[in-house]
Amino acid sequence: MLKVQSTITEKVIKQLWSIYKSKVGQVKIIEQAIRKKGDTWSEDHIAFRTLPGKNCNLKVIAGIFEMLGYTHSGNYDFPEKKLKAISMNPPVKNNAHSSKVFPKVFISELILDSFSKPFKECVLKYTNDVTDSPIEKLKIQLSQLKADNKKITQFANEIALFLGSGAMWRVPRYQDYELLRIESEYAAWTLVFGNTPNHFTVSVHIMETFKNLQQFNDYIQKKLKIEMNKSGGSIIKGSKAVRLEQSATLAEENVVRFQDGFYKIPYAFVEFAFRHPLPGKKHDEIWESYYQGFVTDNADKIFESTNKRTG
Repeated sequence: MLKVQSTITEKVIKQLWSIYKSKVGQVKIIEQAIRKKGDTWSEDHIAFRTLPGKNCNLKVIAGIFEMLGYTHSGNYDFPEKKLKAISMNPPVKNNAHSSKVFPKVFISELILDSFSKPFKECVLKYTNDVTDSPIEKLKIQLSQLKADNKKITQFANEIALFLGSGAMWRVPRYQDYELLRIESEYAAWTLVFGNTPNHFTVSVHIMETFKNLQQFNDYIQKKLKIEMNKSGGSIIKGSKAVRLEQSATLAEENVVRFQDGFYKIPYAFVEFAFRHPLPGKKHDEIWESYYQGFVTDNADKIFESTNKRTG
């Protein structure tokens, strides 16, 4: 079963990456530039956003990855943004090189309780559309797969379709998007894009060309001319002291179909992670040598890459 899960995971991640790259132009620019240098390109994690609802919340996305052998690795709270999140680690072999390990996943969910009544009603109007979840059906399918390559590919396609096709509810109205955005940029984004990956994160600490995240950021801004997230007053979020430094681009804007028209809004961005070794470990590019968790202060500012920009 472990081999089957690994095959499925590889196919799913490749499809999600392909969907993401096809919609976010800066992804292709950055990936091509790094690969042209002959440097290591490896995804650190994939981030998903969810709204509360029995059949569309954080637990549904987590359930998908649990089937693929991922395990819960951390809980995170974001009181200012009224969010909660979990992280999940993929199966990892001893002494595995970081580039040979599947990306971690980071799944967040809006906490509805402290928002206004109109806001709550708007969210529930959409999430109540989702009356069922595919989890149980997928579990049964997985148990029956064995080593049938055709069925494995079909199963992987179904998971990728579920995770990459956007919101499960009706097409929203733009006025509802704006209603939610007044109180939560996160909620407005998720109303439109659902559980489509919000971003992929690239591992910078295992690249040879860049010795630190500052060098990498300078390259992205000055050479590739891509704008970075400066929320919190700094491009780099975190430090060596917390064993994780992160930065991110600003989300590209896409034209989106709403019930009441077509509007350009922020979609997705690229994040970069520079992980530092754990105490007693070396910078040897072995996955388990590095801190593999997340830092809430960092993530809190990364969320703002998809904030709608004015002017």
